[in-house]
Amino acid sequence: MTPLDRAAAMVTPPAAMDPLERALSYPYAAPTHSYLFRGGEAVPAAIGARERAGRIPVLACGSNRAPAQLRRKFAGIAGAEIAAERVFLADFDSVYAAHISGYGAIAATLQHCAGTRVELFVTWLPEALMERMHATEGRGAFYDYVRLDGIALESEGGGRFDSAYAYAFRGGCLALGGAPAAVAAVPAAGRRFRALTEAEVQAAAQAKLGESGPLEDFVLAAVHDQAVRLAREARLCADALPLAWPRVTVIAAGNR
Repeated sequence: MTPLDRAAAMVTPPAAMDPLERALSYPYAAPTHSYLFRGGEAVPAAIGARERAGRIPVLACGSNRAPAQLRRKFAGIAGAEIAAERVFLADFDSVYAAHISGYGAIAATLQHCAGTRVELFVTWLPEALMERMHATEGRGAFYDYVRLDGIALESEGGGRFDSAYAYAFRGGCLALGGAPAAVAAVPAAGRRFRALTEAEVQAAAQAKLGESGPLEDFVLAAVHDQAVRLAREARLCADALPLAWPRVTVIAAGNR
């Protein structure tokens, strides 16, 4: 599969946002509490056994934490309901991937980081919604759908889990000065990686690639020109850092 084929296989839902704003406001606003996403709205809720039953726990470390992004991804699917549970994951952080999304954002992925406790969400997804989520994540093209075992995951209600699913960027974490960069918009305690906003990481990527000019032009070139975006991404992947967690299983396509 060529890079263009991979890009064509990914579903990028449209947004009624200015393209520059859409890229630079990544990963979008997430609540400070658990919620039920239904009818396109986020309703504050305590997530328990009833809401989790029969659903698949998928960690959200970037835009999938945000109701606005879920609204875009699941628009047009009648009855779509997701339980989004606020959780705390020990010894990991949300970092920037060496990946530029179809709408121009440098996206997130997870990375092991001893001593850090990052605030994420688990999206408890019904089986019927998994195909759409996989498509919007570019499963098998950009992100692998993986199971993380041996983790220490605690919900805001006190529930504990040692395993969950996630999307891990296949090309690795963006390396800036030889280290990952944390997503500043995702809260974490004991953070060791330098935290950057989306605008700051875009500027760092521009410098790393040796490109000049206004940041707005740099970002919009990736939005409007797929070839530019994929060429940049290939260069960013050249020294990207792999996910450093020993108990990761890639779930083969066709499996949930």
